[in-house]
Amino acid sequence: MDTTTPTMLVLGTAEWSAQIATNQHYVVREFARDFETHFVESLGLRRVRLDARDLSRIARRVRNRVRGHAGTTHRPVPERARIVSPLIVPVHRRPTRLVNRILLERAVTAWRNSPRPRGLWTFTPVTYGLERYADFTVYHCVDLLGTFPGVDAVAVAAGERRLAALARPAIATSEAVGAHLRTTGFPDVRVLPNVADVDVFAAAGRPAAQRRPAALFAGNLSPHKLDYPLLRALAEGLRGRGELLLAGPVAAGGGGFDTELAELVRLGARYLGVLGIDELAEVAGTATVGLVPYALNPYTTGVSPLKCYEYLSAGLSVVSTAVPDVVRAARGSDAIGVADSVDDFVARVLGALAPATDPEIAARVGHARDFGWRARGELLRGIAGQAAGGQPTPVTGAPGA
Repeated sequence: MDTTTPTMLVLGTAEWSAQIATNQHYVVREFARDFETHFVESLGLRRVRLDARDLSRIARRVRNRVRGHAGTTHRPVPERARIVSPLIVPVHRRPTRLVNRILLERAVTAWRNSPRPRGLWTFTPVTYGLERYADFTVYHCVDLLGTFPGVDAVAVAAGERRLAALARPAIATSEAVGAHLRTTGFPDVRVLPNVADVDVFAAAGRPAAQRRPAALFAGNLSPHKLDYPLLRALAEGLRGRGELLLAGPVAAGGGGFDTELAELVRLGARYLGVLGIDELAEVAGTATVGLVPYALNPYTTGVSPLKCYEYLSAGLSVVSTAVPDVVRAARGSDAIGVADSVDDFVARVLGALAPATDPEIAARVGHARDFGWRARGELLRGIAGQAAGGQPTPVTGAPGA
């Protein structure tokens, strides 16, 4: 039996067909280059609401369970990957735990029966004990999950305490998440900030002469993440000077943002809807400023916005609120500006609206190339391969590690 090529089980916190690709989708793609990979869609950490969005999500899960993902075109399934859509109760306490454990174990039978080393790479701490079937376990923590509104913080905390004794290593995408994991008891924590599909954005970038004064935010339009008063002030400040472009799903993580979006559009912003990555790269390639207009709260303290590197690889300058991981990234790039107030944010955007020079654009693209998925995929496959062979996992090889 091959003792260095594992069969990977990736426990996700999103659906495979989620409108925005996140870290977990890219990790599955990168693992599937070399490994047989099973991706388990979200087990539902957030409390279900009986609204149109959640009911639609439940119906889609049932449909995927019955029909599979073979026809997926929005995000094609890699050749070596299999998408698992478990039908479990999204409540992770008694009396549903036993039922959920049985259903989940059955859903991943193919992975459990693999003759190769079995790797569990989990983005959720709620694993229902699947680590007991794994030859190695890695916890890949991309957010301070327990701080997100509606998430079962008790289940998250209990799961993280259990994984602390099992996961080697744990991966954190920001220093704040890393500090949280160490405090929880994880002995081996590697900080690997989020990276982006920089090659796609760089290829779509345009020279200075083909750009127009425009500030772009691409991401989930969520009341939990975005600083709406700041965006409103920016929309007002851009009138007659440039365009505010917004792209992404509306409140995909819960809450409501429809009223706020309508007001921003009334003030002159243009909502582009949900764009595929190629479409988004085309839009970014003709703009001048990328925005990270996040509210500062316990949840965003731990985020690592991969959009920073999407923006830079498209040749944009970046203006952000003082999200700790963006503050860290700004130390390595003159093109990332961090604002300390609403007025400062607006002033920085207005000051960066004019198209940069072609050498400035080239420098931003060059800096971003160090933060792409090509190198990160090699690093993560190396971690999994060495863990499968019982060897120490690599420490270096990624920016910010």
